Amino acid sequence: MTINLGAENHLKFSTPTSLKPQVINYQVNDICNARCVMCNVWMRQVAIQQTPDSFSLLLSDEYFSEVRHLGITGGEPTLRPDLEQFYENALKVLPNLQHGHFITNGFSQARALEAYCKVKAVYAARGASFAGMVSIDGVGNVHNLIRGRQNAFVHASVTLFALREAGIPVIACCTIVKENVYALHDLLDWAKLHGIELRFRMAEFIDRLYVDQSNTHIRAFEPHEVKHLVAFFHYLIHFYETKSEICRTYESILSLLTGGVRLTGCPYQSSQAISIDCEGRFSHCSPKGIPHSLGSMPGLEVLKFEPDRKKLLEKHCSQCIHDYHFDWSPNESMKRASNALSNQQLYGEPVDLAVIQESDYWAIEPGRLNHILLIGWYGTETAGDIAILAGVIGKYAKNHPNARFTLLSLFPHYTAITINDLPANLLSHIKVFDYASEDAKLAADVADALVMAGGPLMDIPQTAMIASLFFRFAERARPRIIEGCGIGPLNIEQYRDNVIAIARLATEITVRDHDSAKRLRQWDIKKPIEVQPDPARDYIRSLGIAWNGLSSEIITCFLRELTSEYPQATTQEAAEKVLIDFLQQLLETYPQARIELLAMHYFPIGNDDRLFARKIAAKIGNKRLIVPMEPLSPRELIERMACSAFCIAMRFHSVVFAHTIGAPFIAIDYTAGGKIAGFLSDMGEEKRCFDFQKIKLLTSDMIKELVEDAMKSVSKVE
Repeated sequence: MTINLGAENHLKFSTPTSLKPQVINYQVNDICNARCVMCNVWMRQVAIQQTPDSFSLLLSDEYFSEVRHLGITGGEPTLRPDLEQFYENALKVLPNLQHGHFITNGFSQARALEAYCKVKAVYAARGASFAGMVSIDGVGNVHNLIRGRQNAFVHASVTLFALREAGIPVIACCTIVKENVYALHDLLDWAKLHGIELRFRMAEFIDRLYVDQSNTHIRAFEPHEVKHLVAFFHYLIHFYETKSEICRTYESILSLLTGGVRLTGCPYQSSQAISIDCEGRFSHCSPKGIPHSLGSMPGLEVLKFEPDRKKLLEKHCSQCIHDYHFDWSPNESMKRASNALSNQQLYGEPVDLAVIQESDYWAIEPGRLNHILLIGWYGTETAGDIAILAGVIGKYAKNHPNARFTLLSLFPHYTAITINDLPANLLSHIKVFDYASEDAKLAADVADALVMAGGPLMDIPQTAMIASLFFRFAERARPRIIEGCGIGPLNIEQYRDNVIAIARLATEITVRDHDSAKRLRQWDIKKPIEVQPDPARDYIRSLGIAWNGLSSEIITCFLRELTSEYPQATTQEAAEKVLIDFLQQLLETYPQARIELLAMHYFPIGNDDRLFARKIAAKIGNKRLIVPMEPLSPRELIERMACSAFCIAMRFHSVVFAHTIGAPFIAIDYTAGGKIAGFLSDMGEEKRCFDFQKIKLLTSDMIKELVEDAMKSVSKVE
């Protein structure tokens, strides 16, 4: 197991053989020169503080003989002129000490460099490691605001660079509060630019920092902010962080952000770690522990207050979001083992297309189904996918208001947040589970029907899981429904075989365009195939929103990065340049317009549209080009679209949204004649469809003509 108590060095532990601690977290003072929004230490007067000699006398007790790690925090440790002596004295009296750590706000650069360089030299001479972290919560004024001091960012970053230059292993650590939620990507970009390792932690209500539930900066996030944070931590797990113990902590944070419990353990839950304050008192927990005197016999005093630990476990541990990097909790370990077994049972045997015979058509009245298992690409869903889900659930719940829905998700923490965008009357009937879980297996065993709820059946590895579920339901002679899906692109034989198997096993098929139906016929699917407009349209119509942006000076764009699933005669780089040139043309053609690059997709897997938009906006450098970071619901996106003068639709469902509400738009077809062209063809709107080559050739006059033509042909909501 590994732990981290305020600094970046990970210890390996075996099961404790005694009650003696292996880790000390020592608060060397209780004063600070910052005024952080998540901490009130700065409001305190100088409290009683141990001297280095009294500290070493305390640590010389046999009770501390197995300590291997000493982390010194504060307050702000560098305010102590004798800080170095605490580290050096500990090294003298702790026979097994191997690691020393620090954390600083970096405001006193010279003092931090002086103290920590001395300590590093002493520890290196004894064969012990020494490392630490500098708190940096955002770039520039974001950090200044959170730390309550002008130039705090300059001081902290200069201190960080100086410590690194001096050969001290140091990282940056960001504490997430309400003020920096939408500035996290900026900080991450800054860290990457400067080669800085960066960790993220959530601010917590910590008693020793004199903050309680009345602090509105800590864990007080609005739904949009939570959605953003969930997507951000998934980004860290999948695309940034390389250490498994840190990723476990981030997964635990995801659980807590979405209404779950802490998934990892903590060294304070056993005797492995002890917190000692600047008065020489100990507590069983750094965030929530009650301080007690250690007296002349520390081991007995700690044992005497062992009931404190039990109370902490019962009252606080399950909801603690503090970042102690540790193994999975026993409950989580058992759950993961059970889920792995269920995953093997559900998807372990691939479906063999050669033995799959086509199932007969079997239409079921939606109102007869009590429990429906919904599947699709949920967990990485776009705003369009949520609109699809609303439309599909609305259809099945219309004549059966008490119907229950189980939705399987690839990343259920994200889906648990995004489904909050569903209408309340639908949300109350749906539960979300991981595809690879015991809950998914149970739902597959008891649900009345399986519904592939919209989205494309295309070149995605997870089509194998979909095929396995269709096969499982076929074995039990229960309905298997493809509901409003697109078919393709399918250029990879393995995935194409999966989709053909799904179509053969389906008892009912509805697709969203005629091209999809044609593909299925080419693969010799003989059962009836119904073509209906995308399921999201039913939800959009239910909102009753119509375009009203005639006097607006806002142009909304819904761009996305070109991906390999849609091969075509251009490269990602070339497509990006076309989009940049086109946006610059728009800015020149409409000098009074504000152009908003809105996102339909906020999740890192599948490419977060906001990150692509930020990249483009940075290259263009025009203040009228805006990239909102706040994740919007499908309804909010449709409302933005409705009050804009014109829409540039590239994400597929931005095309569906704009057409359904009657907004003037042109579509950039990134699918190379695929689903966007198919939808517009079915709607009789081929003239609105532009590939990259056509967009590249547009002049200012041509753009004006397109906009005017689109406005003339604006339709009313059906």
